[in-house]
Amino acid sequence: MKARKAVAGLSLALTSGLLSACADEVPQPQPAPEPETPPAALDDQRLGRILDEIGQSVARADEAGDAGELGRRVIGPAQETREAEYAVAEATDGETGPSTLITDPQVSAVAASEDWPRPAMVVTEVPDGENLPLLLGLTQTSPRTPYALWGWVTLFPGIEVPQMARTEAGSPVVAPDAGGLAVAPENVADQYAQVLADPDSDRAEQFADDPNAQAWQETVSALEEDIGEFGEVSTDAAGTDTDPLALATADGGAIVLTEMRWELTVSKTVEDAGLTVGWPFDVLLDDPEVDGSVTATFERTVAFSVPSADAEDSTVRPLGVTEVLVDASRDDG
Repeated sequence: MKARKAVAGLSLALTSGLLSACADEVPQPQPAPEPETPPAALDDQRLGRILDEIGQSVARADEAGDAGELGRRVIGPAQETREAEYAVAEATDGETGPSTLITDPQVSAVAASEDWPRPAMVVTEVPDGENLPLLLGLTQTSPRTPYALWGWVTLFPGIEVPQMARTEAGSPVVAPDAGGLAVAPENVADQYAQVLADPDSDRAEQFADDPNAQAWQETVSALEEDIGEFGEVSTDAAGTDTDPLALATADGGAIVLTEMRWELTVSKTVEDAGLTVGWPFDVLLDDPEVDGSVTATFERTVAFSVPSADAEDSTVRPLGVTEVLVDASRDDG
């Protein structure tokens, strides 16, 4: 019995020694090196599915003429714009329908970020019956919310959208208050609004000319000519409290998608005069006659190319706009 115990003990000792020797040779797992930049938040396949679902949501809502059908895939300024377009369509008995909105991608860029919100931007194909592509702004606001359409613009004729990183690489997210740019993203709308409200503003040199600003200057001038000495026209514009979306471009600048409001007011200045107004006031007002003043309010989603602060040319270029009439009111006091 004792011999057996000794052999067993020797066997155990040999086994322990072999295991000890083997343990010294077992390779240890090495952690992967930290990437220099965060990975892209989306790949082309996932982005394609998201765009398809957004397109289906918009199609359902357009068919019903009801913004409630947009669901979770359309939020923020995009939801507000579509809701206002449905209201205008109803007020005009369908004569003015919602703008064409497609999601077929031509070029896209997504956030390279480990934080939220995570924006993405897509230049679409040219919609059927139209001449110009759209720029869509998408965002995922938190880990538990789906990507959704935040806003869109129709790009201006002949405009060149600055180069962004391809989807597989991802683009750095630019914070609303980011420095290093000619204008911080959160300030772009307010500064552009000053130019719209007053073309002679000191801010005018900061922004390149664009068709939208020119069109509204012509609208104001034509309205002033129509009402003549019986009234006066005033405008007011400002950015909203909604944070913009911004992604970095390859040249160190950013594409900024932001929201603003613009008001157009006609006030009667000759008490006994008969003064009536047409578009845009008569779209949502039952009576086009002005006793005191009438105001039309528009919502605009505007895209800008904002250069870096040290760029040779620091001019901010508007890239495109979507605009909708959201309200008309009167003050007969």
